[in-house]
Amino acid sequence: MSQHRRSKLIGFLIAEASAIALFFLAGAMALSLKPTDPTVLLSIDIVTVAAASAVAIIPILFFAIRPILPRGER
Repeated sequence: MSQHRRSKLIGFLIAEASAIALFFLAGAMALSLKPTDPTVLLSIDIVTVAAASAVAIIPILFFAIRPILPRGER
């Protein structure tokens, strides 16, 4: 595995793990705290949706979008 692919994979794993951790943390807070303040509840909902969206979008950004610039001669 080339150094570029390895660093790309490590970056992907770190980003995806961070997004999943944030998603579970926000979900756990929403379930365990059961906030009554509408502002806090809305904030937790927004963070949960944003984290879930990030979990879905990160693989697309890392692997589905090809680089625009052509590669150099090998």
